[in-house]
Amino acid sequence: MKAEAILIQRPERQSKAQKAAFAAITVFAWLFWAFLWLPLVTLGAWAFGLRNAYVQLHVLSPISDGGDINVILIVAIVCAVVFTGWSNYNRARFSGKQKRRGNKPVGVVETAAAIGATTEDATRLLHHRRAVISVSEAGFLSVDDVR
Repeated sequence: MKAEAILIQRPERQSKAQKAAFAAITVFAWLFWAFLWLPLVTLGAWAFGLRNAYVQLHVLSPISDGGDINVILIVAIVCAVVFTGWSNYNRARFSGKQKRRGNKPVGVVETAAAIGATTEDATRLLHHRRAVISVSEAGFLSVDDVR
């Protein structure tokens, strides 16, 4: 069995339940990976004296037995609620709406006038994928070669 056969080649064919399951598995895997690094992060924090910061913010602070860390936690939760609400508001307001208006097609004559070329050169540019273009001293374009 080839490795490519295991991978999902067409994710748009996945059901919402499959997408939600894969998202949950991914979040769980990242949390587990972070959990494995936790002892090393704790050791580094103790080396830089962050344990003393925890003691000062949480244990020795007189704010209603919780310390300043509770204030920081409440502010973080309020920020998360505000930003989540704002993003949901914008999703409801703008989802499913066309963001750009259609462009009016421009003819070959107008294109030739805009780039300073002849109508024949503009037609040659229109019908070929690649072209070599020269710019004269006066600023006019001319098509040297088309491919």
